Amino acid sequence: MGPKQNLLIVSLVAGGLVLLYGPGFIRWVELKSEQGHLKTEVSYLQMENGRLYQESRRLREDPAYAEAVARRQLGFTRPGETVIKFRATQKKELSRR
Repeated sequence: MGPKQNLLIVSLVAGGLVLLYGPGFIRWVELKSEQGHLKTEVSYLQMENGRLYQESRRLREDPAYAEAVARRQLGFTRPGETVIKFRATQKKELSRR
């Protein structure tokens, strides 16, 4: 066998390997990327879970905090209190010329 025939055989084998394993390799790279994104999301969700756990614990154990949250988020008032709500105004931006 000559050098041209050896090159042809190597090329055919390499081409066959690419056809056989190429799609699997591409899928592996995609899955590794997705795994990285999912690990990041899991870390974020674990931190958020910890924050929510602390918040729920504080709401159960600290009556003053629970009252402050109820007042702020739900608009609760004590008997005899009057709530005055202010409408937010937008500031107009002056253009400089």
